[in-house]
Amino acid sequence: MIEAKIENWGLKRVERYLPITQGLFKTINDKKLCQLCVVLSFFIGFITTFFIVSFEIYLDLLGENWLAIDNLLRLVVINIVFISLELFLLFEVGFITTAILINRASAKYQFCEKMKASLVRAVMELSEPVDNIHGIKPYKQFSKFRYIKVALYTGKDILSNFIIKALLQKSLSRSSVRVYIPLVSTLITGFWDAWVQQKALSEVRLRISARVYVLNQLAELEAKEMSQAYIIALLRLIAVRQSYKQECDINLEFFYDQLHKKKQCVITELESVDLLLASVDALTIDEKAELTVMTEYLFYFRRSPNRIEKQLLCKLGVLKATKRNPLLC
Repeated sequence: MIEAKIENWGLKRVERYLPITQGLFKTINDKKLCQLCVVLSFFIGFITTFFIVSFEIYLDLLGENWLAIDNLLRLVVINIVFISLELFLLFEVGFITTAILINRASAKYQFCEKMKASLVRAVMELSEPVDNIHGIKPYKQFSKFRYIKVALYTGKDILSNFIIKALLQKSLSRSSVRVYIPLVSTLITGFWDAWVQQKALSEVRLRISARVYVLNQLAELEAKEMSQAYIIALLRLIAVRQSYKQECDINLEFFYDQLHKKKQCVITELESVDLLLASVDALTIDEKAELTVMTEYLFYFRRSPNRIEKQLLCKLGVLKATKRNPLLC
């Protein structure tokens, strides 16, 4: 319920910026635009944390008692105000950038509300809805490492403001120098915010590029005669890709759904790798070559294939996956 309200708020913000950002930053390409926003995010994190840290230094220099109720209350209020401001500004930068990217893509392609909502979730780092798409279960082999990443993300403030501060205080003996150690957390927070924004905007760009790729592939497939064996192999490939990704993907869902609507095929055991490999082996040489190219693109719907995905890529004929994501080049 709370996540849905947050998503709805983000969607309204992006919708608000769509007409305002029309034609904005025309001379800057998507990659440089995102890099500019990452730099801006660094300064947002740095400046907001600087105000919090400045008050801590002020108390140290005055010799104030940190445990005094009035000082603790002031610290809590200052932290809440500036951390809230930091998060708000970071989201606003992400929303404005997303609106610009949507406007650019909309010059040729029309995005539905579901796609826009997915882009908003990418900016806000919200997970995609858990849907059972045509019987595909992408959370079947959910990676436990995700929980570790969430814990590390949540513990960022503790890591930057306490552990590193404590290590530096032990390594530096002069008390006059140790007073200014909290300033280190301003740089850490700035770099952290820049890194998080870079990951979020990279995911936005990836989802937009993936949707454009799917739309182009559907247009090409529509223009030529496809054998039933090719359609079955392609549907199995999309289903296995969705399963291996371990999360719902709006573009893979859209690709499968559009193909399935046009060519009604009854397929069982969609996530079976063995059946996928058998379907690929049944194709002609030309069909297999075409599917191999598509395979690599589909596996780059994630930023880069993991070890298990690379092993499957090799089985499907992609002997060496490129190191750069072709969707973001």
